[in-house]
Amino acid sequence: MAATALTNAMSRLATIAAVVWLSACGASGTAPSGTLPPPAVASVTVTCPPQLLVGQNLFCGAIANLQGGGSSVIFTDGLWSSSDPGIATVAVLGLIKGRSAGQVTISTSYRGVQGAASVVVTLQDALQCDNAVADQGQFKTGMTVTMWLQGFYGVESAATGQLNLQVTDQNGGLVAASSPLTVPRGGDSFVISNTFTIPAGATRVCRTAVLQIGTMTLTSVPAAEAFRCTSITP
Repeated sequence: MAATALTNAMSRLATIAAVVWLSACGASGTAPSGTLPPPAVASVTVTCPPQLLVGQNLFCGAIANLQGGGSSVIFTDGLWSSSDPGIATVAVLGLIKGRSAGQVTISTSYRGVQGAASVVVTLQDALQCDNAVADQGQFKTGMTVTMWLQGFYGVESAATGQLNLQVTDQNGGLVAASSPLTVPRGGDSFVISNTFTIPAGATRVCRTAVLQIGTMTLTSVPAAEAFRCTSITP
């Protein structure tokens, strides 16, 4: 009798446990994952350079501020947009480029929450070189080599400008100048090159971008000396 009562009690407990388990897991009987939902996003902060030149490329950044305080997420997979692509465009990772003078709003979102920042694009005479440059050939006396230079230009005070790449030696003497490239009013990225023969006596050759706008001459070199000049092998 005692054994029968114990068996019946255990059966009732098993039935109750099964009901509780099914209630927790739902009708399908799938076990709960145990993971908590991600915290809600309180706001999105977008940071862009306040000013941008026509033709210039710079990056915006975005941070999602989570509810609960103290937590934030730097994200790069947001969908970026520009309120006026004619003034500035925006690509993946928040890369913006100035197209024409004016003010534009750059936006992105994270989990449905949007953030934005204002950027003023200006057109002016400007020349700037990047550090991403390249060389080709053996840099030895008498050898023919090629040097490249990239950056962006801006032409505001004239209808066109003349852009070229000049190469000088260790004393600043002119070794070679590329044929001038006519660039229109406005601004854009550029890549220019100069193919020349290394003269006797040169121990290094250095590159300089030159933009002639009317009677005004703008020059620019890469910020790092290692990218500006190349040593000559004896």
